[in-house]
Amino acid sequence: MELGNLIVPDSVLALLGPDALIESPPGFKWAAVELARRTGAKVSGRPVWGSCDVGLADAEYMKARRIVHLGHGVPPNIAHLLRKNTGGSLERIDVDTYLLKTERVEAYFVPVYYVPPPSLPRPPLGKIYFPVPYRLIAEELALQHSMEVAREPITGCWVGEPPGASAVVVSSGYFYPLAVKLFYPDAEVWGYDPFKGRSYPVEGEFRRLMGLKGRAYLSNRERVVVLVSRKPGQMQIEEAERAAAETGGVLIEVDEASPELLDDLGADLIINTACPRIGFDDQDRMRTPVINLRELEGFKPQNIVRLL
Repeated sequence: MELGNLIVPDSVLALLGPDALIESPPGFKWAAVELARRTGAKVSGRPVWGSCDVGLADAEYMKARRIVHLGHGVPPNIAHLLRKNTGGSLERIDVDTYLLKTERVEAYFVPVYYVPPPSLPRPPLGKIYFPVPYRLIAEELALQHSMEVAREPITGCWVGEPPGASAVVVSSGYFYPLAVKLFYPDAEVWGYDPFKGRSYPVEGEFRRLMGLKGRAYLSNRERVVVLVSRKPGQMQIEEAERAAAETGGVLIEVDEASPELLDDLGADLIINTACPRIGFDDQDRMRTPVINLRELEGFKPQNIVRLL
């Protein structure tokens, strides 16, 4: 079915009703409200950022037996953490649809796709990548211009296929292109915004952010904190404990990690084992430098010098 400029699988209606809770990322809340209006489901007001953010506790609080989580796939790294941290089972039931079963709640991860705009400018040359909502646009570009397209969607914490020399990431903003650049730093990476009709290189933004992080890592850092999330698809306690031991940091647990909350900690440096968006999209809204876990693994002195 089409809702405005979105396509939602018709099968979602059979999952909804008074015993269901709908989750959606920012920008898709209106679609969740419309589906709830048609079916009597409840809507979560939390700004869920990925399948890692599924609100199992929220569903229990609202006496919902089923969660319908819109707009996010479940990459292997999040699938592993969901199984580990919930004790539940997870299966793929369609191209971009997954089912997590726990003792008390079922959570369906259901795709939402943007309708491709009528006119798509030619992208730069490269392998095409996309997060779930941009699948149809990416496939249309690949068809029009005979370009290679990744088999699976990406997230900000998972890019499963190497791009070769060049990558074109169909999305808005820098978050997803920066993720591809972080996973494959030797590749030339371009962002491609289909709604603004423009392409943009990410090398300059990548070097700016990584240089900022590198300088913070090498500077005087008396107060280091290590974030560990209690969200079921993000919680990495063992990795956070290792990072704290390596950096002399203090372990701090969080749920929703806003820039205001993190700056209030008064740290010189934050090591983030939660969502990498904190260290990409949120970095310019914060005074405190943030190094994501995957970045920390590559922060050897010789690598940092190249970025400064």
